[in-house]
Amino acid sequence: MRRPKLKKASKRMTCHKRYKIQKKVREHSRKLRKEAKKRGHKKPKKDPGIPNAAPFKEEVLREAEQRKQRLEELKQKQKLARQKDLEKKRKLQAKKNATKANKHPEEKESTTKPKAKSNSLLDKNSNKSFCRELKKVIEASDIVLQVLDARDPLGCRCSQVEQIITQSGGNKKLLLVLNKIDLVPRENLEKWLHYLKNEFPTVAFKSSMQLKDRSVQEKKLTKKRARIDLSRGSMCFGSECLLKLLRDHCRTQDTAIQVGVIGFPNVGKSSIINSLKEMRACNVGPVRGVTKCMQTVHIDKQIKMIDSPSIIAAPSNSALALALRSTTDIEESGKLLDAVNAILKHCSKQQMMLYYNIPDFRNSVEFLTLLAQKRGMLKKGGIPDTESAAKLLLYDWTGAKISYHSLLPASRSLSPHLTKEVVAEMQQGFNLEELAKDNMNTIKAVKYPSLASSIVFQSSGLTNGTIEENELTEGISELENIETSEEGEELTEDDQDTDEEEELIEEESDVQTSSKTNPAKLSVEDESLEKQPAGEQSPTLSFNLDKTADQDDAYDFNTDYV
Repeated sequence: MRRPKLKKASKRMTCHKRYKIQKKVREHSRKLRKEAKKRGHKKPKKDPGIPNAAPFKEEVLREAEQRKQRLEELKQKQKLARQKDLEKKRKLQAKKNATKANKHPEEKESTTKPKAKSNSLLDKNSNKSFCRELKKVIEASDIVLQVLDARDPLGCRCSQVEQIITQSGGNKKLLLVLNKIDLVPRENLEKWLHYLKNEFPTVAFKSSMQLKDRSVQEKKLTKKRARIDLSRGSMCFGSECLLKLLRDHCRTQDTAIQVGVIGFPNVGKSSIINSLKEMRACNVGPVRGVTKCMQTVHIDKQIKMIDSPSIIAAPSNSALALALRSTTDIEESGKLLDAVNAILKHCSKQQMMLYYNIPDFRNSVEFLTLLAQKRGMLKKGGIPDTESAAKLLLYDWTGAKISYHSLLPASRSLSPHLTKEVVAEMQQGFNLEELAKDNMNTIKAVKYPSLASSIVFQSSGLTNGTIEENELTEGISELENIETSEEGEELTEDDQDTDEEEELIEEESDVQTSSKTNPAKLSVEDESLEKQPAGEQSPTLSFNLDKTADQDDAYDFNTDYV
């Protein structure tokens, strides 16, 4: 079959359009010529050189070449002179430093200054600093709010802190704030409120999670205010009840009060202050230990809130308590598998399978493998990333995502560290009947998960905390040693680089000024370099790359249950 001819697009146009384009082009070129004439721009004239008819042409060219050579020689001499001056200065400086080090041993103090700075930075993030700041908050506050996670209220209580507050005297009060009430079933919440109010006045609270900065709130327009997001995450419940309780206490005392907010990590201390202030006054985040030091926030003329660092969980606690209540991230301490094991042991297996939508598993490794495959967490070669899956599980359980609830203890008696006299003293000055009514109003307003969808969790009981700095183990020393070793390595590398640079400059200067050099010295240096064994290296760069078959970190495919 004959192929049809493909027609090209025609370039024909009307005469009117063609003449118009030509006219525009003429006008544009005329405009350019006019502007060039005004500027007076002329092309640069080329150097014509020496004409062939000129007498002594060869002599003139020879003189020009000689002048060029003289200039290059002058530049080389100046370069050599500069290098010699630098060498002299370096040698003099080295001699001065050597004499100072021998005569004045006090000079060593200057080298320890950067270490002192690093120690101060480490100290800010250390457990000792957290203890110090927590003590300051407890001493400065008239009322202390102990924030509890409604999913595990008993595990968020610290008997040591409660003892310090109750025995401090000075009419200091302790209140319990049951936060994250929207993550537990309503029946379980009511039972816990009834249980806790027998010991301390307890407030049900649900903090807001979508507060913006002060600068953002000031820029809000009146039109946008009508479209406020009233979703479940942005709304706060229980703030009126808590403020009413604090203001009533102010009236009875007839003075302004300072309210300290304490608790374990990720219970929502800073979120409660932000919810009462109705703006983001304190930094919040899913990472543990965001708050490093005490911070004061004025709610009104009568009430001043004090944010505090987290209570430090004692190492003697169970693996579950350390996994959920530790101030440092578990992945940093390298105990991810132990933490996951502890969580899985205290939960219902069927409920975990339903929540994460995974099949039956035999142990924690298999659970993490299945979870990694389900969420697409794969390493190179399709290997499940169990470490990332473990981190995800811990973030779910410490953050405000997963819904689980703990059962009440069998014995309804008072905690061992409390007496009836202490409970009566703490409840004195508060209208408990009005508090119960306000809590009921808060409970009615919040939307809860169903009892069937919430995971049943077995609490490990009260968590022990460390308040005294002497009880803490020295965890900073290891970090200091690592930092000092790194600094030493950097210093040695810098010294080596400077020595190499000096040697190169010396060699260049010796080659260029060969008339002044001594060949005997050069031969001695070459012999010393030859004598140095080739295998010798600096201790910082020595690595053992040879591994046996046992030490090879290959993936064990027996753990990959599909």
